[in-house]
This record gives sequence, structure tokens and C-alpha cells, in this order.
Amino acid sequence: MTEAERASDDHVSSPDKFPKAWPTIKVALAADASPEQWDLAIQNCLDTRFRLRYFDPIEGIDRSRKLKGEGFLILTIQCSVVEFLASLRRGWNYRQGAEWGVDYEYGGSKRLFVEFLCQNPPFSDWFPAEASARVFYGDIRCGLVHEAQTKDGWIVKAGRSRYALIDFETKVVNRDAFGDAIKAYLIDYRHALRGDYGLQEAFKRKFDNLYSHAALAPGFANGS
Repeated sequence: MTEAERASDDHVSSPDKFPKAWPTIKVALAADASPEQWDLAIQNCLDTRFRLRYFDPIEGIDRSRKLKGEGFLILTIQCSVVEFLASLRRGWNYRQGAEWGVDYEYGGSKRLFVEFLCQNPPFSDWFPAEASARVFYGDIRCGLVHEAQTKDGWIVKAGRSRYALIDFETKVVNRDAFGDAIKAYLIDYRHALRGDYGLQEAFKRKFDNLYSHAALAPGFANGS
């Protein structure tokens, strides 16, 4: 049994193997960076984390289908996911006041968010220019995060067959299609991570940082 496989068996009481198993996973990756070993790391650090912390809660909210405001909450969560994915791809960490890119840090999310939408499919299919991504960031992401509503007349809709992911003429954003785009991106990212050294190093930097903060939590050392 490899180190990463042992990490999968550790802490079976918790479905989220990260953060406690991260040191073991990192050692395993240093010894064997095969695609199979990276699959285990992704499973332990990323897949379960996203399912438990984001996708399952979103699906729970979505099941009501009351269409009376839950779309705002779902899209707000999705915007948080996008920023995490953008920082994960670079291996950068947020610190208030940080200079862009110095020591793998950033102090403002606008450029990170905009460039991610424009440079990575399937988002880049809908945001081919930075101007369109800046509209999404300012009127939708920032409106939802800072004011609990969209700005400049934008409307959040649901229904994969009824609306495009985003329509700049009618000012409609489809939170179902946006969620599908996140999942499609993750499939491509996971495949690329198995063999892309730059993405792998970025992944390790990001999870080193996440682990360092998680380890400060009361009771972390004794498993509580």
C-alpha cells in the first residue's frame, strides 16, 4: 500500500481527508508523482472537499425549486468557488494588502477573477474579452458578495434549456449553467493536474497554505 493509499484509509471517521492527511499525501507525491498518485491526492484533498462544502449544499438549496431568491445564494457560493479555482490554478494565496504575485500572494480578487474567466474554458467561451468578465465581476460577483443583490439590472435565472450561461443583452445569468461550467472545468483541471508539473506545484503551494491555517484551529492536534 502506498503512502497516499494509507492516507485514504486514515481518519475514516471524517469523509474529508484534508487537512489532517496532507503531510502524508505530500510525502507520497514527492516519492511518486505518477498520475495514479495524483488521482489519490485529488480525491483526498479536492473532490470530497468540493462535494461536502459546496456541491451538496447547493443541491440541497436547489431541490426546493421555489425560485424565490435561492438563486442569489447559489450564485454567490459559485462565485466563491471560482475565486478558489483561480487561486488554486496559480498556487496563490490571499492576504489583505499583498502585492500582486509577490510570494505567491494577491491582495485583490478582481484581476484574478477576470483573468480566470477569460483564459480557461468553458468560461472563456462566454467571456472572450476582459470587458465582459469585468461586468460579471462588478455587477454580479461583487453585487452579490457586498450588497446581497446583483447590480445594474442583472437577473439570476435557472433552467439549463431555457437560458444561456450569460446574456449581456438581456442581462440574465443562468446559475444552473454556471454550475455546470464549474464542474466541466474541474474535469479538465483534474485531467491536466495528473501530468502538468506547473499545476502540481501550484496545487501543493495552495494546500500547504490551507493546511497551515487549518492546523491553527483549537483541537486540531488531537483530532477534535
